[in-house]
Amino acid sequence: MSKPLISFVVLAFNQERMVREAVESVLAQTYSPLEIIISDDASQDRTYEVIQQTVAGYRGPHIVRLNRNAANLGMGRHLSRVVERCSGELVIIQASDDVSLPERAEVIYQAWEATGRRATSVFSSYTTIFGNGDVYGVGGLRGGLEDKRPHWCLAGSLLEFLSTAKPAVNGCTHAFSPLLFRLFGPLKSDLEDLVLSFRTLAVGEMLYIHQPLVKYRRHEENVSFLAEGDDTRSFEHRERRLLWVNQQSVAAYDTMLADLEVLYTQKRIAQGEYQRLLHEARRVRLHYAAELQMMEGRNSFVRMTVLIGLLLQGQPRCALRCSTRVLPYRIYRALYQLRKRWRASRSRSPDSTMPIRLP
Repeated sequence: MSKPLISFVVLAFNQERMVREAVESVLAQTYSPLEIIISDDASQDRTYEVIQQTVAGYRGPHIVRLNRNAANLGMGRHLSRVVERCSGELVIIQASDDVSLPERAEVIYQAWEATGRRATSVFSSYTTIFGNGDVYGVGGLRGGLEDKRPHWCLAGSLLEFLSTAKPAVNGCTHAFSPLLFRLFGPLKSDLEDLVLSFRTLAVGEMLYIHQPLVKYRRHEENVSFLAEGDDTRSFEHRERRLLWVNQQSVAAYDTMLADLEVLYTQKRIAQGEYQRLLHEARRVRLHYAAELQMMEGRNSFVRMTVLIGLLLQGQPRCALRCSTRVLPYRIYRALYQLRKRWRASRSRSPDSTMPIRLP
């Protein structure tokens, strides 16, 4: 039996220092037949020029296509646009600051084939590296290091996922079926791993490979990375990231609410389940929307109004979580820095790729 065509997508934006290594790692993939699409999201630096230089001399077996967006679309819309151009039965994605091991596509294919190609999402653990390439450790593990299984499917209900975002894929290692886009449509949030995990649990299987296949690079531009130190700059850095996360989380839950409508319309879920899922998705969305309103509020009066509104809606837990946002900026910042120093004095937990915080 001949192997299926797989599409390998590199999504690039303002990574002129790291994109060459990322592209070279994809060109070096051992799997064939492979379609490689390298797409630049209107970078403002030399990223696309470096991409062109890197592929100019390529004479290998893979099909290589380049794309450059006229305007910046953001991660979700960019990925949705590129998936439309993919011809493969499976789509593997990589950021332009990460590095794939040469056998990544082959290992993904073998694991996917072992499930009878039922898995609509396939992902793996990864090796965390710093901006300079130094290795930090292995991340994104499911199970323990002592687990000898090469791969296994993760089970979970849609209700559990909406409440906890678990189980979810490691976005930096994700491969998926184009069915997730054909059935539900394009993404409206840049938290693509969150939405695609939801879609996978709704219509397919989530397959985890217990092997690091990607070098995931952590640096200050990562959404999930907050700068070290407890100075004002790091606090503002954290606030900018948290504002973005809340904005994208609201958009992600809006997308999943629309996906629930698709599932119900196509009779993939019954009315009772639909209503329960709808209620939970709206509840969690409210938490993110409320904190977003608090962060965007220009004065204490606006933030207090949001807080009172939550209490009137019967959401005391959400109100409590957001209550510190009513404090003056300087006091809130000081409390954050005290908490950060306290956490630094304790042992750190293993890193996670999910940038969201569920209530």
